[in-house]
Amino acid sequence: MRVSAKAEYACRAVLELTRYHDKAEVIHISDIAVRQSIPEKYLVQILLQLQRAGLVRSKRGATGGYSLARNPGEISLGDVIRAMDGALISVESLSGDAEITDQLSGQHVLKDVWMGVQDKLGEIMDGITFEDISRQAQKSLSMYYI
Repeated sequence: MRVSAKAEYACRAVLELTRYHDKAEVIHISDIAVRQSIPEKYLVQILLQLQRAGLVRSKRGATGGYSLARNPGEISLGDVIRAMDGALISVESLSGDAEITDQLSGQHVLKDVWMGVQDKLGEIMDGITFEDISRQAQKSLSMYYI
């Protein structure tokens, strides 16, 4: 599986918003961009897509910014990747075939395999929440300060 730069940046932005979720404050887009090394112009587009997907919300004005629309424990890695890239993996080349004449062909068997892989990957990514990722990040940081 290849993770696009857009999806990677979106995950980093959501992780940054997760850090401030309990404080009930919004984070200015420039702060997210600096802390996560994301080009600000690109981040605007990403946050708009995340907002349309119902994962983040925005507050306008001088004191405006972004926050998570849901609890980090309710936002999965799969949610963010799908919001950016659609399907987690693409099996379009095989799913478009209306008829597979030879049921024993590799094409028929592999179509079933790819569909199974897509389902399992979805289960795994939907089982990883941003609360989990944030907890893991905190453990990593504390290990460096021991």
